[in-house]
Amino acid sequence: MKNIKRYEVYRTILAIAIALLLGYLLIFFTSMPKGDMPLGEKLKEAFQAANKAFKVFLTSPLVKERRGKVLFNLRGFIQWMNESVPIIITGLAVSLVFTAKQFNIGAEGQLFIGAAVASFAAIYFPAIPIIHPIVVILLASLTGAAWASVPAIMKSKLNASELVTSLMMNYVALYMGLFIIKVFLRDPNAGQLVSLPYKETSMLFLINTRYRWHIGIIIALVMSFLLWFIVKRTTWGYKVRLIGNNKNFAYYSGINTSRTIFQVQVVSGAIAGMAGIIELIGYHGRFLWLFSPGYGWDGIIIATLARNNPLFVPIAALFLSYIRVGAKTMGRYTNIPPEIVSILQATIILLVTAEAFLSRLRQKAIEKEAKANEPNNVAVAGGDVE
Repeated sequence: MKNIKRYEVYRTILAIAIALLLGYLLIFFTSMPKGDMPLGEKLKEAFQAANKAFKVFLTSPLVKERRGKVLFNLRGFIQWMNESVPIIITGLAVSLVFTAKQFNIGAEGQLFIGAAVASFAAIYFPAIPIIHPIVVILLASLTGAAWASVPAIMKSKLNASELVTSLMMNYVALYMGLFIIKVFLRDPNAGQLVSLPYKETSMLFLINTRYRWHIGIIIALVMSFLLWFIVKRTTWGYKVRLIGNNKNFAYYSGINTSRTIFQVQVVSGAIAGMAGIIELIGYHGRFLWLFSPGYGWDGIIIATLARNNPLFVPIAALFLSYIRVGAKTMGRYTNIPPEIVSILQATIILLVTAEAFLSRLRQKAIEKEAKANEPNNVAVAGGDVE
């Protein structure tokens, strides 16, 4: 088991390295100057431009250069932390349903409708410090759970595909959320479709007021540990893992698989429902999305990279948000489009999910572990004979 886990870590690291190499090559060819000049000069200029752009891409979330001095980039660091919060939470939500081998992709709709409904509490709930943001987050979580219960009921009662139903519910959530904001919560003084400003007491505590670094990252990390404890250290978590490994075996072991699957999807919806409103009460101060923000789809990437382990979800989310912040900064200071990060994401996911990628290494890891356990098996067999 240890060798197999080590193999998965190596495979993920190698996939990231290959994606970064591909990114460098794309930057290199994008930086190739046009016009009539010797090929050697073109390659030299492209190499220098690619090195500069790639350096900004890899280091800008942490460091910046000012008058020849390398300084800590506080603004980039805070942007990195803040952008990682919603995708950590959606990554946790998706990893839970994936652990039970349920391909529910409704996190995007759950966070959107949760944020829209919770905006009522952020605007109209009495201005009680500390209590106010808790009520807002709980309302968003309950809304996400209620929204997730629809495909969950259809799965458990009608055996309908959760992939199809959760995907369709995302579109319903988008337009219903926009309807709520437009009809009930719209700010008439704003020049676009946004909600009324949230009350100050509904906002999360700020660690840094200048760049609005909020405590959402702490909430996300605590949630990661709690979900890991539930999945790995509780009876309910054992049922979830057993259903994911072998649903029929779990059923014949006496586990009510339909009920557990229903619970998994509802709990996942409750987690996803928090992602959107934490982003809004932490940074923006009002509902301002006209389109789905995409955090639910990012959660699928995060859960895949983390191998559905809640403790690895923050690491995967921090990596993804790091390269995104770096790509945005690179786009501002160079001529390289920041959309290159989408190519990196796709490459990493393709390599991580491809079963044939490094399959020989996996086979060797299994054989090595089997040989290491062989003497113990022989000893046990001999004891049984006696």
